[in-house]
This record gives sequence, C-alpha cells and structure tokens, in this order.
Amino acid sequence: MPQPPPGVPPPSDPQAEPRSDLQVEPPSDPPSDPQADRELLPLARRLAPAGRGNAFPLRWSRDDSATPRLPMVGWFDPGQLITTGFRAAMSAIVGEQSDRRVVQAIAERHADVHDYTTRTGTDGAPVPRDGLWIDYLADTGDGFNPTYACAYLLAQPELALGAPDGSRHVLPRGDVLVLGGDQVYPGPSREAYQQRLVAPFETASAHLHIDPPPDVFAVPGNHDWYDGLSAFLRLFCSNVGGRGFGAWRTRQSRSYFALRLPGRWWLLGADSQLQGDLDTPQIEFFESVAETRMARGDRVLLCLSTPVWVHAHKYRRMGRVLDETDLLYLRERVFAPRGIELKVYLSGDLHHYRRHEELDPADPGAPVQKITAGGGGAFLHPTHDEDVAVLDEAEDSGAAPGLARRFAMRTAYPSLRRSWWLSFGNLAFGWINPKFGIVPALLYFLTAWLVAAAVGFQRPSGVRESIVLTTDAFATHPGLTLWVAAAAAAFVTFNATRSTLYRVLGGLSHAAVHWFCIFHVGWGAIAITGALLPGWGFLQFVAAGALVFAGGWVVGSVVMGLYLLVSLNVFGRHSEEAFSAMRIQDYKNFLRLHVASDGTLTIHPIRVDRVPRRWVDADGSNPRNPAALVPGEPLVPALIERPIMLRPGREAGEDGEGLA
Repeated sequence: MPQPPPGVPPPSDPQAEPRSDLQVEPPSDPPSDPQADRELLPLARRLAPAGRGNAFPLRWSRDDSATPRLPMVGWFDPGQLITTGFRAAMSAIVGEQSDRRVVQAIAERHADVHDYTTRTGTDGAPVPRDGLWIDYLADTGDGFNPTYACAYLLAQPELALGAPDGSRHVLPRGDVLVLGGDQVYPGPSREAYQQRLVAPFETASAHLHIDPPPDVFAVPGNHDWYDGLSAFLRLFCSNVGGRGFGAWRTRQSRSYFALRLPGRWWLLGADSQLQGDLDTPQIEFFESVAETRMARGDRVLLCLSTPVWVHAHKYRRMGRVLDETDLLYLRERVFAPRGIELKVYLSGDLHHYRRHEELDPADPGAPVQKITAGGGGAFLHPTHDEDVAVLDEAEDSGAAPGLARRFAMRTAYPSLRRSWWLSFGNLAFGWINPKFGIVPALLYFLTAWLVAAAVGFQRPSGVRESIVLTTDAFATHPGLTLWVAAAAAAFVTFNATRSTLYRVLGGLSHAAVHWFCIFHVGWGAIAITGALLPGWGFLQFVAAGALVFAGGWVVGSVVMGLYLLVSLNVFGRHSEEAFSAMRIQDYKNFLRLHVASDGTLTIHPIRVDRVPRRWVDADGSNPRNPAALVPGEPLVPALIERPIMLRPGREAGEDGEGLA
C-alpha cells in the first residue's frame, strides 16, 4: 500500500475501528463568572440597569416593581393624534367586516347568565340573598390619579357619604362591579390594560382577602374595540392567565351578559361595538333570557357603552336620525309583551354625570331612569355643550306610535355653570399641551419661509410694503397658493360637525386667524433680525427662522385654545376636543346600587370633586384599609344628589299599569 505524501493524513478505512487518539475534545468552559459574562453582552445591554426588561408571559408581565403612575393621556400630542386616528379608522374598517361578537356566539354556546339571587351558606347550601350591592364604574384607565382614586374607594369596606340635603349615608363595599365601557385609554393592548387598569385595581385591593371575592363584569366601549376586542376578551372573558385582577373575579364568557338579581331585577350588559348596534346573536341571546329565565313583572337595568338617548337628541337637532331600533326592539318587542319593564338605562362614554327621569310615568313610584355616569378616570366632558333639559323619544327614531316617552334632566355633575367656567382652561392650551406646539410651529415656519423665498427675502419698511410683498408672492407662485389651500382644507376637516356650512365657515375662519398671525410673526421676525443683525445674511436667516418657529409654537397654540373655547361656548361645537385638551383629572363619579329582596332599587351617585395628586405607602395603621397606597392629601367622596329610589310596582298587567 503506497504511503501518502508527508503532511497528508492517510485515507480513512470505513471498516476500521475509530481511533480514540484522533478524536478532538472541545476545550472546557471556565467556571461561570456573572461579571465577566456581562462584558460579553452588547454595549446597550451593559449600560441598562440590571434587572430591567422582564419576559412577557402568555398574559402580560407582572413583577414586584412599583405601580406605574401614568399621567393623563395627551390627546393633542402629535404622535397620539396620529396613532388614535389610525386606530379608529382601522377598527371601523375591520369592525364592519369582522364582528367578534358573532365568533363569540359560535364558540361559546352556553348562556352567559349569572344568578345572584342566592349565596352559599355556611353548610355549602344556597341561601336566598337579603339584597345585593352593585358598583357601576365607566370610562376608567386614563391617568393614574383619577383611576386609582376610584379603585381605592371601590375597595374600601364602606363609604361614609354626605348628601346635598345634609343627610349621611354609610354604604358597604359592592358585591359586584360592572365596568361600563372604555376600560383603557387611548387604545387597548395587554400593556395598556396592565398599566392603566389592572395595576391601579391591584394596588387598591392589595390586602383585600374575602371569600367569595367580588365579581367584575365589563361592557366594551369603542376604545376597547380598537384592537378588535382581543385584549378585552383575554382579560374579561378568558381563563388564560387566571380569572380576575386584584380582588375582583371575572366570570363572563362573552362581551355581553345577563345577571339575575334579588327582588325580581335583572342587569343586562350589551355590546354595541363600533357601529352602535346590537348584532343578531346578541339580540337572540336577550330574547332567550326573556323567554326562558324572566317572568312577568321582572324589571331590567340595561348597561350600554354609549348614551344613545343623548346622541339621538343631538342628531335630531341637526335634522338627522340616529337609529335606536335595536334598543326599542328589546323594550317593545322582547320585554313589553312578556310584562317585563326596562326601568334603568346606564351608560358611560360621556365623562360626566347626567340623570334623565321619565315625565308622566305610568308607575310614579318607579319612573324610568336614563343615567350617564362616565366619570371613572378619564378626562372630564362638559355638561353645558348641549341643551338636553328635555329628551323626546320621537317616532322617527323607531319608537312605535303612542309609545314615545319624554325625559327631563334632573341633575348634572359638574353643574352647567361650573362646566362653563372650567372651559376657560383652554386659554392655557399651550401650557397643558406643549407638544402640540410643533404643529403650528411647522405651519408658521414653512409658510413664512415659502413667502419670504418667493420675494427674495426682502426686508419691508413697514406693514404696507409687507402686504405688497405677500400679495406678489401669491400672484407669482401658484405652488404657494396650493400650500395655503391645502392647509385651509385641513382646518375645515378638523372642524368636525354635521353642518357643512358651519364646517366650511368655521374652518376657514380658524385658518384666517392663523394666516393673520403668520403674516405678523413672519414679517416681524424678518424686521427684528434685520435691525439687530445687519449685514449678517445667513445668521439673520437662521435667527428669523428660529423666531418664526418659536412664535408659531406659542401663538399657534394660543389661537388653537381660543378656537376651542369659542367653538364650545358660542357655537356648542368641539366639546370633546375642548375638554380633552385640558385633561381635567377631577370631578369623578360612579354609582353604588342596592337591590333589596323586596324589589326596591336604590341608586347612590357618588362624586369626587378633587382626586389626590400625591399617594404614600400604607403604614398599616388602619388594618381595615386594603390598599397599598393611601391618599397623601384629602380624598372626600360625597353624593351628587339624594339617592334615587325605585320602589316595587304592581305586577305587570294589573289595572293596565306596570307595562313598559
């Protein structure tokens, strides 16, 4: 057998036994040294504090770090404006084509009905309840301070409240919590729910251990629908990650539900999605409950995500019609023929408290109530934006002839006068929304730059020459005219109203004020820098640009605040924009309801005029307080008005009374 050349290994023999002396063992790793191993990480990771960035488990991350105390959402931050607008547009498009409620109905066949007429006794047998306490909270999950203030009060063993008439009321903690829509802002995600809703409630009930725990049910609002309801369903309707948060236990399997209460009362939670309608499977669900579970003489509280009675009134004043046929169908075609009365409507969406009561009721002891109570943590909405003193159920909205009712507003919180005074906070628009200033700053800077460039950066001797130069710029540069027209169109688009005439006139007026300001800021900056920096061409250009940008930031923000103030207080428009811009944390509200075994329903509307800005760790001095953080300044709840009491009426059909 020939020998291989020197340095070349001999050919391998497949039948030969492997030679152990030719096997190469990898070098053994030295003992682990955490400090030395950290030097192998990327530089960015080494610079980050150790222990940050926990894994994101199947539900969401939970750790022992301090509760994030997030500020109120900055609705006028440019990034937030773009993100929210995109989410709203996408959810509207997807919501029309893919309705999660239909999927829920197919996947979850058993009826989502929960019985609270009995409780478990000491021997494990069911015992009839003497009554039930229910908390109703809507529009939570904005800033930490207002959300936590409400969660803190809900977790307390009892609330001692004063009423406007001087009476005192002591109310025990609720057995059931109903969240009435928009549980988180600005949009839903696991992280947003965790930080803006779950964490405050967990902190407020950190030391609350009761058996059985209080239950929580939730109605989704439009902000919960921005991701197609994915995060909402995981938190409230799924066993993934455990049932509940804090001391509260979730039980529902759909985004709508039915609760059987003592005293022949029922609480129904309806999901109207983004389009304000009830889908067919949901209506069939409520029909099935009425047919198989309810009895003649039962009464219903209906929880909705939007106060359609207020929106229908607004639409009617504009010459339009809001379709209320779904709710009227439930009332007149599902409940009334079976002798079931729809007595109380509860809703959030508008972040204030308003109660409308039926005029000339068939049952004077229990007139129908329509209550808006959206003060659970989000920014305040005005109460003086619309004349809703009397609401009519007009036949053009779908009410059957002769069955349309009228409702009078009994209470508003904050009062209309207080709401009017609060609106003047828009004068500080730029201070409250500093990031928004970049929008008018860019508009002012680009417009002034285009005009100045069109006239060769001439320095006018006075106002008259400035007007001549500006006119020449527009006359000789059509692109400049297109730029101004496009900006004006943006102002018209922003002026959201159903009236085309008002939209055009209001938008153009708003734009005209800005053009007036741009003229003076732009030419003024050129005049000032020309006088202070003569002969310094480039430096003069840079300084003038900086002045225009800064002037646009300040002046443009002031003009925006004035526009919102005038639009609201003079024309009754832009109410949501005007108050979201102020991000008012105070004037929160929620309801505590008591259903007695004899059928008496008592509604306690609770207010918090000012929420604390400072919270401190609990020192354990009050063993009954379950919260981990306690107020560092006064937190004083009180009743908005005297408790509203609906007494049990005669059985439906007796003497022709009691029917809806």
